[in-house]
Amino acid sequence: GRAGRFVIEMEVYEREVARVVEEKGVTSVFIAGDDAETVLRMVAFCRGRGLIAMYDDAEDRTSKDNSAMMTLTHKVNMTTYGLDAIANIELLARADHLVGTFGSHFTRLAHEISFTRGGYKSPPVTLDVHWFVNP
Repeated sequence: GRAGRFVIEMEVYEREVARVVEEKGVTSVFIAGDDAETVLRMVAFCRGRGLIAMYDDAEDRTSKDNSAMMTLTHKVNMTTYGLDAIANIELLARADHLVGTFGSHFTRLAHEISFTRGGYKSPPVTLDVHWFVNP
């Protein structure tokens, strides 16, 4: 996605998701992201490979846009926003396999929750080398 300090190109996500799908026999993918464009691109990528793409098309959790809306208009329903965030973290934590970035608080928290429950079926794939160098 494009949020945060480092940009991981979508081709990198796509390549790693395809690898995990092939190696582990995955048939469905839960998709969460910081912007609608990134999520929709990954949905199309997964559907194009015959995978079930699970995502919330009504969520609209674009970090930059929601921050501006909260500050300028107060039009974001904070209860819904918070519950959507909790649901996404729980779905990521319940996954069998994880491809993401540990620069994301969502991914790190989901990983920690999964770890307390016994962990993912395979080691998580993190795409942000910078996180490992300077967490």
